[in-house]
Amino acid sequence: MMRSTSLLLPLFSGLAAATLICRPEGPVLPKPALQDTPAIKDAAASLTKTLDAAVSGAIKAGWPVENVSFSLAVISKDQKDPGVPLWEYHHLATNNVIGTKKLDRDSQYLIGSVSKVISDYILLKSGVDINTPVTKYLSELKDSPSRIRWEDVTLKMLASQLSGAPTNYGFSEFYYLKEVFLATASIPNSRTISYQVLTIALDFLKGMTKSYPVVAPMERPAYSNIAYTILVMAIEEATGKNYTQLVENIVAKPLDLQNTVPSPGDDKRAVIPPGDSGWGADYGYNAPGGGLVSSLGDLSKFAHAIMTRSIDLTPTQVRQWLKPQAYSGGFSAVGMPWEIFRPHNLTPKHPHPVTIFVVDEYGLSLVVLTAGPMNAVTFLTDAILGTFVPAADEASRAQAKKEYARTFKSGCAKNNTSMIDVSFDLDNHSLVISSIRRNGSDILAAMTKIWSMTMGQFTSNFGSTVRLFPADLDEKTTLHGKPVTSEVWRLWPEFASIGESDLPRSGTLMDDCVMWTLGDWVHYGGEPMDRVLFYRDGDGHVVGFEAPFLRSGILQLAKNISD
Repeated sequence: MMRSTSLLLPLFSGLAAATLICRPEGPVLPKPALQDTPAIKDAAASLTKTLDAAVSGAIKAGWPVENVSFSLAVISKDQKDPGVPLWEYHHLATNNVIGTKKLDRDSQYLIGSVSKVISDYILLKSGVDINTPVTKYLSELKDSPSRIRWEDVTLKMLASQLSGAPTNYGFSEFYYLKEVFLATASIPNSRTISYQVLTIALDFLKGMTKSYPVVAPMERPAYSNIAYTILVMAIEEATGKNYTQLVENIVAKPLDLQNTVPSPGDDKRAVIPPGDSGWGADYGYNAPGGGLVSSLGDLSKFAHAIMTRSIDLTPTQVRQWLKPQAYSGGFSAVGMPWEIFRPHNLTPKHPHPVTIFVVDEYGLSLVVLTAGPMNAVTFLTDAILGTFVPAADEASRAQAKKEYARTFKSGCAKNNTSMIDVSFDLDNHSLVISSIRRNGSDILAAMTKIWSMTMGQFTSNFGSTVRLFPADLDEKTTLHGKPVTSEVWRLWPEFASIGESDLPRSGTLMDDCVMWTLGDWVHYGGEPMDRVLFYRDGDGHVVGFEAPFLRSGILQLAKNISD
């Protein structure tokens, strides 16, 4: 049975672009300490060499390297400094002659729709009820007849691309007639007018009552920048603070972000592509959807805070934030505001679905920042995913084999009336139980029999393979007077077969992981039979194992047992 893992990916279409790839959901292998693993070091060296070749012209990049500057980073949960990535790469294009002359992790990019991630975080931290209709705060939307039933649209729907709001109010009209608008506004510097003049000139909220919905609210996701204008206008009304203040007080100061502000940023530190890039514009009410400036270092801190749950939300709130809200296509979904994909080909040696938007299995985040033609984003994102995700998978398996795929015993037989030993192994998919024996009796076979007897109505029978999956329920405790971390894992017995039938079969349900519905069903003596614990010391080494339903206490590593 294939198992899935997860990654994080909001995208932006424009001349300046950013991709942020982070973490949550449940892993299937232990999260490795990536800092010094050979697989990650080899991946970093390999991608650095390949990128050097691409920007030098030795190999085909796929985009005009002279016009595209970019910064890439890999962030590990265990890195020492949140703002200093595990690996980073920077390229300042030769035609990027305006702005910074030294590209590094503090250089400023216009981050496009990654701004929506920041805006959604502000919503979650604002104290405003996200399920409140937007009309509670913006009464103008309900005081006039409207083609959109705004009273049915909540703040969460706006933040999840499910409101049906127009995509860009007046954008194309303004863009192609901007010279007329500029002449009418009589503002000499076009960089200071941008979208703010547009929204003021067109009387934004009144315009929203006359606009057509793209789809019915909650029907399906429909990408909307305007939804974030409306969302933040409501938050401003509820909090009494403007967007600049919200970014500074809720995001930048608490997370120590030095370069994250609404555009315009600092020209001297900026990565500015040639041509009409949008850099230096005051995005005004459109800043929440695509007008923030940030840096590789700041986004590294932000991603690290998500992975370590130090982002000033509870762990449960973070998990909820990083969940899909609706399907958007064949293999994609939309969250708040995550665009989520589930490819099967990122780990070719061990194929399984990887949910791209946050890699929780590996404690890994990726950042891609570009300034220039947009086709570079696809190539660079694919390159960093295709290099580091397989490496992290390899590192995770190496750690699982070294620390978990071992034998644990209850102690020497002469001092114990009941001798228990439990052994684990690693196959292509996950950690598995090799054996559980008490005084020579096969407890694992007995467990399989009990599962088959108890849950036989769901399947013909269970096989001998029992997998383990972490539950992300770690707790600090002590073992033999020393501090340790207890990790809760759950057992997952696999079906031997679903039976035979001569009826026509589409195969649709063959990959359905029914076991997600059957966890925690069988208890023995008040303890779940599928709940077990591993114990790790302060250095991250596994030093003990416990299956509470066996009443055996904590088992020690076999090599530590002394007769």
